[in-house]
Amino acid sequence: MISVLDFVRFSLGFIRLGTFMAVVPLFNMRNVPMMVKLGFAALCSLVALPPLEASWNIESWGVLALLAFHEVIIGLALAFVVILVFSIVNFAGHYVDTPIGFGMASVFDPAIGGQVPVFSQFYYIMAVLIFLGVDAHLWLIQAVQYSFKAIPFGTLIQLEPAFWLVMDLIKQVFVIGIQIALPITATILLTDIGLGIVIRAVPQINVFVLGFPIKILVGLIVVYVGLPTFVYIASQLFAVDGLLFGYVQGMLALGGS
Repeated sequence: MISVLDFVRFSLGFIRLGTFMAVVPLFNMRNVPMMVKLGFAALCSLVALPPLEASWNIESWGVLALLAFHEVIIGLALAFVVILVFSIVNFAGHYVDTPIGFGMASVFDPAIGGQVPVFSQFYYIMAVLIFLGVDAHLWLIQAVQYSFKAIPFGTLIQLEPAFWLVMDLIKQVFVIGIQIALPITATILLTDIGLGIVIRAVPQINVFVLGFPIKILVGLIVVYVGLPTFVYIASQLFAVDGLLFGYVQGMLALGGS
């Protein structure tokens, strides 16, 4: 026989997990059916079935609304950390597109229903494959289920440490993103310098006709040569002891107050 308390516990856990899966990368793709997301969130919530302190008056609609709002905030906070880590590869892709000459080009991504830059999409797909290849999705689901112990129903995250944790992660977005894109941008800069010297020596050459194909060719070669480095950096982002889970664990450690 299912009691009211068990139903409330399941519902609150479902709200946290459903909110997390609704916005986190990979799970938020439009080509993933909504019923699959809801069903998976409900299954994980049923497995976890986190406890609820008896001090909460579950017969009050105001208390239930407060607890539900709390779960939405926690789910969004955990998903925001994952979004920032994935934004590293998106930032690197945007940073690469412009010097190569693909800044004005974009492709339609049916997963998000919008236009995205070419290399941003390329790096994102590579990152998703690495994310799945190192089983980071399984560890991430386990981390979210563990969050019910680290941040029980109705408890708050310490706001000031959480703010500085997010600021430090945003700094890492720019630092690691530039590390990924710097070899390509530096090579294109040297190519532009070489083209400038050639054009000064031979003014009859049309820089627009000659420059764009050369920069695209050089850029593609450097991206191909740098793929092993990108795979290594991405695997360090999503490894069990990598950047993603380090910040997720840091966020969970700020709960329970």
